[in-house]
Amino acid sequence: MKPDFTQAVRRHLDAISNRDIETYRNNITSGETMYTVVQNGHAFTTPAEIISIHEEWFKDLDWTWDGEIIHTVEGEDMAMALIKYVNRPKPDGDAHTSWLIYVFKLEDGMWRIVHDQNTSLDYPTFARLAGL
Repeated sequence: MKPDFTQAVRRHLDAISNRDIETYRNNITSGETMYTVVQNGHAFTTPAEIISIHEEWFKDLDWTWDGEIIHTVEGEDMAMALIKYVNRPKPDGDAHTSWLIYVFKLEDGMWRIVHDQNTSLDYPTFARLAGL
C-alpha cells in the first residue's frame, strides 16, 4: 500500500520546524544525487551536502520556520509539493518568505525528497538576513 503523500510532506515540514535531523535525514533520497537550489541560485548536488547544512542550522536555537502546504500533485511513484514558508532567523527579528518546491519519489515504500527548489519572495530581505 502506498503511503499517504500529504502526511509525508507534513512530517518533513515538522522535522524542519522541530529541528529533528533524524526525521529530516530519513525523508531525503538514498540516491547519490539530489539537487537543492537555494535562493541565490546556488545548487547543492548531493544529499550529504544538504543534510550537513541542516545539521548545522538545526543547532541554532534562535530561528523559527513555518511551512504551509499550498499545492500538491501526486502520481504513482513521483509527487510534488509547493510550500510557502516563513523563516525568522531571530525571535524578535525580521522574517522572510519563500516558495519551496519538493519533488518526492517512492523509495523503499516511503516518499523521499529527490529535488528541493527555493525561491525567495523578497530576495533583498533574504540576502540581508543571510548576510549576503
